[in-house]
Amino acid sequence: MNRFKPMIYVPLISALALTGCAISPARMALPGSLAVEQGFAFEGIGAGQHGSFRAGPYIASFQRSDTRLALFDPIFERRAGNTSFALQGPEIDGTIEARCKVRERTITIRIVSFDPGPMAYSCDFLHQGRPIPSRFEVQEARSGLSAMLMRRSRRGEIAFDGVVLQIRSVHQLDGSALETATPVGYLFENAGIAAGAVELNGRPVVRFAPGTDLPTQRAVMVAATALGILWDPADSMLGREAE
Repeated sequence: MNRFKPMIYVPLISALALTGCAISPARMALPGSLAVEQGFAFEGIGAGQHGSFRAGPYIASFQRSDTRLALFDPIFERRAGNTSFALQGPEIDGTIEARCKVRERTITIRIVSFDPGPMAYSCDFLHQGRPIPSRFEVQEARSGLSAMLMRRSRRGEIAFDGVVLQIRSVHQLDGSALETATPVGYLFENAGIAAGAVELNGRPVVRFAPGTDLPTQRAVMVAATALGILWDPADSMLGREAE
């Protein structure tokens, strides 16, 4: 199964009228330190279940899946996915491998749908084939303002070889007051200070804050890869053909 993540476009009617240029995909809103930095696009990633890509000095290969299990259909269904990747690049002696899984439950009663078990995504890591004491996890928070706005807000953390970064989803588009229901990217922070980001509107792009050391860049790249190759259940088309 091949699938592209839908791209969101910002209206540029006035600019189009003046220049005749095509509409460009909207960019994720970024902190000032990241907005001025040139990012590394995931070149060659494609939309299939497996492949490889290059992002600046990093090279990765990956596999991913998206499945839907229906019980007592159409009342209950469980969407699940698995991803795995191998990453090489600066400050990596050999290859880092990851085995990741995502789970989400949905209950549908006629035309009303809600999520009793929010999305959770986690990874285990290996170096040169041996498990390493690192962790990555992102979970959905459907409460408070996020729930009222039907926004699928996510929070998480990566701890990789002594570097700990907090992860939070971004729903704001650059130059727009509008917010999206699903994430257009993720920000990686160290004690509230931006260390990097990954944009997901279209082809993924990873960014590093100026002056970021190589171990932190490596942690950002690992997290960006895990999120960049994920087929998010929120965007899944499985089972929607009959809706």
